[in-house]
Amino acid sequence: MSENKSRVEETFEVLRNEILLGQYRPGERLPSERDLSSRFDVTRSVVRESIKKLEQLGIASVTPGGVRVLPIEEASLEILGSLLDLGEIRKIDLIVQFLEVFGGVLAMSSRLAVENASEQELKDLGSKLKGVLGSVGLVEEHREAWKAFTDSLLPIHKNLVLRLVGNGIRTQIMSDALQLDEDNELEQDMEKLQGNLEKAAEALHRRDALGTSNALLEYVETVKSSIAARATLNLSEKR
Repeated sequence: MSENKSRVEETFEVLRNEILLGQYRPGERLPSERDLSSRFDVTRSVVRESIKKLEQLGIASVTPGGVRVLPIEEASLEILGSLLDLGEIRKIDLIVQFLEVFGGVLAMSSRLAVENASEQELKDLGSKLKGVLGSVGLVEEHREAWKAFTDSLLPIHKNLVLRLVGNGIRTQIMSDALQLDEDNELEQDMEKLQGNLEKAAEALHRRDALGTSNALLEYVETVKSSIAARATLNLSEKR
């Protein structure tokens, strides 16, 4: 990384964190380009590149009156990782929200895939779903099995938007969700999780698109409820 690029990243990260921590509120203007250049001891071109990155992240906008801060709700999905790192959102809250969205994406993707799959594609999907079922309780194997199954849906349903949304979620916080799943040891729900997946596998075998979709959504709901309940219990035990 060149020195100039490194200074851009450093300046951008400081400004990004200050915005996320509320030092600049939505609608407020950032200091002028000249003031920021002086503060960080960088050239104005470095400041401009840093501001451009804030714009791309969706937390600032260049206007005729200067650079104004935007509400976090208008930011891109990429902001999630930074919010987690800064502790601005409780990890458990964000993971539960993630699972709600992931469940919807998974349900829609699987329904479209089952509806459009050829006989061979349906057979391959069934094989990958059995891999998911067979790895329940084995964190690393389960992670890889889920990835193999979800990755196989796109070539069948061909909905690029669904794939991009799913990729964005997985890239930002999937590892945190899986780690939280592992930390909370979901043994007490293994039977229910396996039951959800067995229902999904049976529905897929019958080419029941809605049945497959609903069963996979039930699986995600089981994981979400278990993680939330265990986190609440852990919080109570610490008090």
